[in-house]
Amino acid sequence: MQLTFLKKQFIGALALVAFSSFSIAATADKATVENITKKLNTLEISVNSINPAVVDGLYEVLTNRGVYYVSKNAQFLVHGNVYDLDNKMENVTEKSLTVLRQNKLKAFEKDMIVYKAENEKHVITVFTDTSCGYCQKLHAEMADYNNLGITVRYLAFPRGGLNSNTYNTMVSIWCAEDPKLAMDQAKSRKQIDSTSCKNTVKAQYELGQFFGVTGTPALVLEDGSLQPGYLPADRLIKLLEQKKG
Repeated sequence: MQLTFLKKQFIGALALVAFSSFSIAATADKATVENITKKLNTLEISVNSINPAVVDGLYEVLTNRGVYYVSKNAQFLVHGNVYDLDNKMENVTEKSLTVLRQNKLKAFEKDMIVYKAENEKHVITVFTDTSCGYCQKLHAEMADYNNLGITVRYLAFPRGGLNSNTYNTMVSIWCAEDPKLAMDQAKSRKQIDSTSCKNTVKAQYELGQFFGVTGTPALVLEDGSLQPGYLPADRLIKLLEQKKG
């Protein structure tokens, strides 16, 4: 049976449901895991984990494209955030992702292009695209972030995908003898030397998809939360201090 995607109206309705019961099984049974995995694989979606969701009858599926909620028979799929109305509108989906993002980023630390603050107070990870106007704006204001104690770590997210010119540019940056200099030049719209090497740009892009990144810049904060879009340094430091408590 062909996988049926629920319409946005239903997704919105689901997000506003008050969940009365959270008594769910600890793990999904083998048959359900195999059924859901097989169906999603036909859509070229790779499954990382499957567990019963807080919504009766649905399973929370962590994939290479983010979080989905899938029915036991793998006929229905919901893509969107689930909120707990009995717990101050807590975003259950985001809660699942925050810890996961923190853990996943650790494996990419050696691949990041880092602009370190001298008096470091906060560290953010930015999924960036050299052709993105707001990414260029953020980069031009790097001194403002660093002066406020914010270290910026870059990962690549070419919005046009793996066959785009930007992807090739970002490979050249990560393969450059001086990646920071190459990044500076590319963000200033200067031509950089084309080069290639063994690199993780594709893996970085796929990580961004897994995190739920759909545009750039996308900021992953220290608590694992995802902040889409550009924020000037003065607003970002307030947000970081607020989260730090």
